[in-house]
Amino acid sequence: MEMFLALFVFMLIGMALIYVLIGTMGIAAFLAVKLAIAAIYFIPTIIALYKKHDCALWIFLINIFLGFTFVGWIIALLWALGFDKTIKEFREFQASKNAKDAVIEGQVVKDTTEEKQG
Repeated sequence: MEMFLALFVFMLIGMALIYVLIGTMGIAAFLAVKLAIAAIYFIPTIIALYKKHDCALWIFLINIFLGFTFVGWIIALLWALGFDKTIKEFREFQASKNAKDAVIEGQVVKDTTEEKQG
């Protein structure tokens, strides 16, 4: 969460600098805009590298080749945030719903609804 706050603050500072530079320097403003666009475009790759994701190279490649489509950028972002692990855990939970024990986040959760036969 702190990383998102830092990115948000970075973007706000960048937008403020762009506003100031547009009035004073044309080329500097142009470069600042390009840098801000590149930073926003590569947010999924930055997050993957920050989190030391196992598939950071693949996230980077998807970001490069499919990031210009909004869907490709969203896929890279979700993958960088670890959403694939959440889906896998959810599927394991759904598969074990009928079982007496379920594995949630690597821990076995016992079914407490068993009634004792007496």
